[in-house]
Amino acid sequence: MTFEQIRNIVTTRMTQWAGIPAASVDYPNSPQPFDPAGKPIWARLADVPGLSSAPETGIGPCVRRTGIIMIQLFVPTYKGTLAIAKAADTLVQHFEFYSDPTGPFDCYAVSASVVGDDGHGWYQVNVSIPYRAY
Repeated sequence: MTFEQIRNIVTTRMTQWAGIPAASVDYPNSPQPFDPAGKPIWARLADVPGLSSAPETGIGPCVRRTGIIMIQLFVPTYKGTLAIAKAADTLVQHFEFYSDPTGPFDCYAVSASVVGDDGHGWYQVNVSIPYRAY
């Protein structure tokens, strides 16, 4: 599977998520600048490719690609964490153990880590979803 195919699967799956309004998601290198001002919650998507390997070489190599889908969630600082906790829970339901029907792409157990106040008026939680593609 190519990096472009992986990018397409990750982006398509993210657009199907209904945990927050679609206009509140910042996608990588979007043609429109993203402005989170005034939003009660927003997210930023990133696909972080990992190491590739060729565990099988029979007739030809079978390359496995790994990576982490990183979704950063933000709510205004000192406004509570209920919205961000609910959004993280819906991301878990949406991505955890997801397998794409168009290709060999599998997601695994989802983790969340609290960053807290980012220093710019936002409280941040990062949701990490490891994946493997063939």
